[in-house]
Amino acid sequence: MSPRTLSLLVLPLALLAASTQAAHEIAISDEQAARLGITLVPIEAVSAYATDRLPARVVIPPQQARVVAAPRGGLVTGLEAALGDSVGERQILARIESPDLVVLQRELLQAATQLRLARSELERDAQLNKEGIIAERRLLETRSRHEEAAALVDERRQVLLLAGMSEPEVAELEASRKLSTTLPVRSPIAGVVVEAQAVLGERVAESQPLYRIARMEPLWLEIDTPIDRLAGVSEGSQVELPCPRGSAQVSLIGRNVDPTNQTVMVRSEVKDSGDCLRPGQFVEVRLRLASAKPQFRLPSGSITRIGDADMVFVQEPAGFAPVSVLVLGREDGYSVVTGGLAPDARVAASGIAALKAAWTGRDGGE
Repeated sequence: MSPRTLSLLVLPLALLAASTQAAHEIAISDEQAARLGITLVPIEAVSAYATDRLPARVVIPPQQARVVAAPRGGLVTGLEAALGDSVGERQILARIESPDLVVLQRELLQAATQLRLARSELERDAQLNKEGIIAERRLLETRSRHEEAAALVDERRQVLLLAGMSEPEVAELEASRKLSTTLPVRSPIAGVVVEAQAVLGERVAESQPLYRIARMEPLWLEIDTPIDRLAGVSEGSQVELPCPRGSAQVSLIGRNVDPTNQTVMVRSEVKDSGDCLRPGQFVEVRLRLASAKPQFRLPSGSITRIGDADMVFVQEPAGFAPVSVLVLGREDGYSVVTGGLAPDARVAASGIAALKAAWTGRDGGE
């Protein structure tokens, strides 16, 4: 239909609407609707809807990650794990030649020697006290020295354990009294190496980060949700993933709005996604929501913008009436809306330009 023909049809429609109908209605006969190419579709009531596709980041929950640092300063002489490797709890990640380790081992052996001496004195004084040779006070003083020596040994053992030695290695040291300069660096948890900063041959300082280990199940999705799309979002809302399997639901709705794009961070926890999602990945997801208000599914092409509002043209007995709607989500050519629509309403699916021209022409423009 040429623009001239369309204008010839629209102008009398606008004049007729202004003169014969209520202020909210456009009068169009069935014959005029056919010439303008206007077709009708019924709206469909729905109980839930999916939002538009929303950008999301895959992140590792902070409680599932650990930083592995050098327990003592020294030279990195061996690397047993690389980026991306799966590691077990207490598995050796690297080896460090550390002079400090010799000092710590020697202090434990000295404390163990003092403990043996204190134990011998305690046994002797206990026997002498039993025979009435020494006073009770002397026995108490000897027992106190023994307890102090035992506490010192426990302290030296804990220091070596914190330095990276295992309990069997500490026990072997006490039995063999053989010092070692090689300090193993172990993983505190079972997981995956997500950062590897250790360099073979590098001299590291105490507490210098070497690795970051993380468990990969579950993961989090941080979804950037426009503030006008938060209606209906609540904890427990389902999230549609771009994965053949896996499930996710909203666990947190942020309180802050990003001033650059007016979005709110909505966090969801993802389970059983397999290799579909990886930390650092950007994906698009949908939030599946329910609404307390009536909501309807209709073709996206039936919605037009008039002024600052989204509108649809609803069939009336003598024509059409524009009705303002709020678009909740879009998918595969359809939109879910809420607004002043009756459940049995029929809306214009084509010929929208002619109806819009008739309406805006009657009102003197947008």
